[in-house]
Amino acid sequence: MFRKEKAQTETTIFDYYSSESSAATEFRRLARNVRYCGNPKEVRSILITSATKHEGKSIIAANLAIAMAKREVDKQVALVDCDLRKPVIHSLFGIEKEPGFADLLNGAAEMSEAAHVTQLPNLKVIPTGPGVDSPLHLLPGAKDVLAGCKNLFDMVICDAPPIIPVDDAAILGPHVGGVLLVVMAGKTDRVVVKRAIEILNEAKVEILGTVLNNLHGILPYYYDYKYYRYNETH
Repeated sequence: MFRKEKAQTETTIFDYYSSESSAATEFRRLARNVRYCGNPKEVRSILITSATKHEGKSIIAANLAIAMAKREVDKQVALVDCDLRKPVIHSLFGIEKEPGFADLLNGAAEMSEAAHVTQLPNLKVIPTGPGVDSPLHLLPGAKDVLAGCKNLFDMVICDAPPIIPVDDAAILGPHVGGVLLVVMAGKTDRVVVKRAIEILNEAKVEILGTVLNNLHGILPYYYDYKYYRYNETH
């Protein structure tokens, strides 16, 4: 048994996700691309990060998780909020923040408690859990937690902090099948993106590709983000 949804009294991301929209179409394409990314083996876990803040990584992670769950209804999908510094996934889905990822890292909760159900039967969301003073002290336990997620779910999507300001994504990256780097078009300088890629390479992380955000006026004003183009880095 997974943790149930709380009564919906607020707007959630599901209210803005329309399967017939051009945005949803792009996310289905992204979901299809990242599943294989030219690799011989299917990718079953990915981490989504950005070079700096305010590039839309969490919105992309959330929508990608929904697209994957809708596209493959026979697969179990988990969205894990690994951004212990500025979490937003719980608010997007209208679920409680606790228990969650931090509780799994410190052994305070079981997966059945931390994985919250959503409107989609095959999509579970693991929020961050309680705030912590120093996330870096907990992250060494992420290897086992993410391994547990991969054993339980067919696809695991992790939302991580930006790669340049903090080391979290570099620590988490080696424990997933690959990383997607979100870049805000017209905002993120080329030099900054190059530095983000260098940090990921130094961490020996498999970079699956980039998602170029803010290309077209697709999303409602509620989200203040616009989407996409995916490019493999290989």
